[in-house]
Parts: sequence; C-alpha cells; structure tokens
Amino acid sequence: MDRLDLVLAIIDASGGAVGRTELQKLGYFASLEAGLGGIRYKDHFYGPFSKEVAFGIEDTRAALLVNETVRSSPIESYAYSLTDDGREIVKHVRREFPEECAVVDRIVAVCRERRALSATGSHSPQSRTTCLHGRAARRIAPPQGSRGWQVALGGT
Repeated sequence: MDRLDLVLAIIDASGGAVGRTELQKLGYFASLEAGLGGIRYKDHFYGPFSKEVAFGIEDTRAALLVNETVRSSPIESYAYSLTDDGREIVKHVRREFPEECAVVDRIVAVCRERRALSATGSHSPQSRTTCLHGRAARRIAPPQGSRGWQVALGGT
C-alpha cells in the first residue's frame, strides 16, 4: 500500500469528508498498525505529520480522485471526499490490500467513536495528546527529538 492508496482508503473508511489533520493522524495510526514503513512521520503542531501523506493528498486531488472543500470559519481548513473515479479506484485498493484496509477501517471506527482526532486550535502539549482505545495494548512515543505528544492505543 502506497501513500495514494492510504489516502483513498482513509477517506473511504471515513464515509465522507475528512480534514487534513485527521487524514495525517489516521495515516499515522494505520502506518503503525499495518506496518507501512515507507511513510515517515514527524511531530507537528497538531500531532504526527508526514510529507508522504501530504503529497498523497495533493496527488489524489490532482488526479481528480478526491474533491477538496475549503472552509473559512474562523480559520481556513480543508476537507476531502472521494469523487466517482476515486470510489472506483478504492474498490481496487480494497481488493489488493484487504488486510491494510481492514486496519484503516478499524482505526477510523475507533477514532470516530472516541472523537479523538479533532484539532483543538491550541499548540499546547495537551493538544498533542490523543488517547484511543483499540485492541493494541502499547504506548507509542513521538519520534526522537519531538516536543512530547504521545498516543495510547488500547490503554486508558
């Protein structure tokens, strides 16, 4: 599964519009759980950030596989949804990478259930801490040299 497949699978699993920050976070969790080692992350304002995922978003948009909606209240934000062509491509992605897509589906469901991915608008260390409750029971530390966010999957 490459970055384009990951972006499409996340948007599909989300069942509608998904924002940039949420896409980054979901991509991070999916990369860890599905072992997508080619996608690297670093600490950023609202949690993990990957240039590969950012490029995946832009590439899928340029290929007309996703629609981009810009919201401007009170700050500019972006949301992405699949086009008809994107929905057709994601069917192939799901057939080619069923295990990875199952991981994405589970992570999206857990995050939506816990409402754990919303950006707070704050740059405080507390805004970088997200707790999720899934089957995995481990603590995931931020990349070396980061400013301190952490994610708990499966813990309380």
